[in-house]
Amino acid sequence: MAAFDLDRVKAQINKALGDASVVVKFSCATVCLLYCLSFLPNVYSVLAVTPGFIIPPHFRIWTLITGGFIEYRIWNMFIDIAVLVLCGQLLEPLWGALEFLKFFLILDIGTSLITSAVCVIAYVATFDTHMWFLQFSGMTGILSGMVVAFKQIKPEQELGLSSIGLRVKHVPSLVVIVYSFLCILGFLPVILLIMVLSGTIIGWVYLRFYQPRGKGVKGDLSESFSFASFFPEAAQPPVRTISTIVFNTLIGLKVCHKPIRTYDVGAPSAITISLPGMDPADAERRRQKALKALNERLQKLEQTSSWPSLDGPEGKDSPQSPGAVEEVPEIVVDQGTSKRTEGVPNSSSVPT
Repeated sequence: MAAFDLDRVKAQINKALGDASVVVKFSCATVCLLYCLSFLPNVYSVLAVTPGFIIPPHFRIWTLITGGFIEYRIWNMFIDIAVLVLCGQLLEPLWGALEFLKFFLILDIGTSLITSAVCVIAYVATFDTHMWFLQFSGMTGILSGMVVAFKQIKPEQELGLSSIGLRVKHVPSLVVIVYSFLCILGFLPVILLIMVLSGTIIGWVYLRFYQPRGKGVKGDLSESFSFASFFPEAAQPPVRTISTIVFNTLIGLKVCHKPIRTYDVGAPSAITISLPGMDPADAERRRQKALKALNERLQKLEQTSSWPSLDGPEGKDSPQSPGAVEEVPEIVVDQGTSKRTEGVPNSSSVPT
């Protein structure tokens, strides 16, 4: 029975890897290769990220890429491969291979840079040489950013824990909380928590503001993917206020630009209007105002225009119809010998 289950697992793994794209296969092969090379002397120190060696005179820029692929524990390697295959099945069909690879590299390089910057700042603040020569590696930050992408595409999908009600949108926050507790208790090094936070922030910023969405639109500005959505509902209002203030400040400092929002005004011709930095409530208010003005103009037009009726009483042509002979009402005025017909030009008299 155990042999049968093992064969079934192998068959599923082979099928998953066989269906994976070239990007996923290359990433998995790179993780396996670098893990094997890490057993050689001095290989890990050359490929892992060391904050003090990224800057001159050492200038090991390549470690910003290789540091995310090399693992020093075998179970980390298996987790990386499993998540890569899963991401290839869910994200790559939606984004395409090139976009998936770009997102992967942004998470890899961005996590290495931010984590190294935190270490350098800690060294400057404490003069602890351990922070300067600290080595770190692995796909912790990359996997955290991938989880944020899952939150974007399938936020309401349950994780099989129906009694708890855990959904995909809760996973990024749960990962941060779990790593925080494990680091506080001393089971994990603090550098892993920094990598998790870096990957989560980088993934959200790119997907929120910079990822191409087609038709010149970038990012996902939906309310369900806001920064406040990563927090519990009770804490969302103050977080939303703070994040809005920070974002507006960055816009004022020319660090960020106002995003372009796209709205479908609901016209039959499916016209889409793009307005820079407009809130949905403001757009809806302008739409209602435009519709009200249009209705008022139509009502005025109906009041000033007289539309001819095609059918008169008993199916006869109405007096306004082109083919009917106009009948002028005749009024007889008793003035002795004259009869005046109203409607005759110049009030002409008709002799008796």
